[in-house]
Amino acid sequence: MRMLKRSMIRCASILVFGLFAIAPALAQECPRPASATKASEPSEIRNLEGTLVFHDSIRRWFELKLDRPQCGQASIELMRQDYGWIPLQVLRGCRVRSSGIIDFSFTNYLSLDTYQDVDEIEAVGPCQRQMPFPDYSTAKPDPAIRKYRVEMFVDYRPGDHPIIFHIWSGKKELRPWQAYASYMLTGAFVLYGFCGEGFGADTVFGTPQAHPSLPGAAEGSVVFDPEDAAASGHRKLHLGYTCVRY
Repeated sequence: MRMLKRSMIRCASILVFGLFAIAPALAQECPRPASATKASEPSEIRNLEGTLVFHDSIRRWFELKLDRPQCGQASIELMRQDYGWIPLQVLRGCRVRSSGIIDFSFTNYLSLDTYQDVDEIEAVGPCQRQMPFPDYSTAKPDPAIRKYRVEMFVDYRPGDHPIIFHIWSGKKELRPWQAYASYMLTGAFVLYGFCGEGFGADTVFGTPQAHPSLPGAAEGSVVFDPEDAAASGHRKLHLGYTCVRY
């Protein structure tokens, strides 16, 4: 009987030790939150499956609506930090399988609590592939243009509402608008508007509650506060600025 008890204790000890030994590996299947002494840690590389949704909003981003919740999340934001975005662009609307680490969102630039840094992505089942987004990275302003006016229509209500741009030189609308203007919504939800290459901001205007301001013409940018405008009940904003050639 004594030998049997010793054997049972030994087996129990081995089982407990085994559970502790595999606990870190199991924990790393999902990201670890930060503590008072340690930063958050990403998961191991994970394969996820779900529907890839593109959100064409002020911030353009990709959501993977998961077939089954993973790491406590029903949806995870997908990013491509080192490999380019075309693989995600062409698969939007499809059911996909993605591979990469999962981590907690590190900035308000991201739209969901967690994201996956995608190494690989492929369609699962039937998929109608989409065209990649147009590339305006090489578009330049017309050299004959000396000054122009940028009008931005911002719908700050919940949901997907892209900013609508119209660029005017007199009564002529200039296209593509991406050659003449760009914008950035910061992690603190400050909206910057920029002029095209070789131009600086000259004047700024728009919905007063968004506090249009001109921090410096040399920077080629203007600043708006859509959060403050929304807090005062103004969510559909007409904003703008003028740009002059240096």
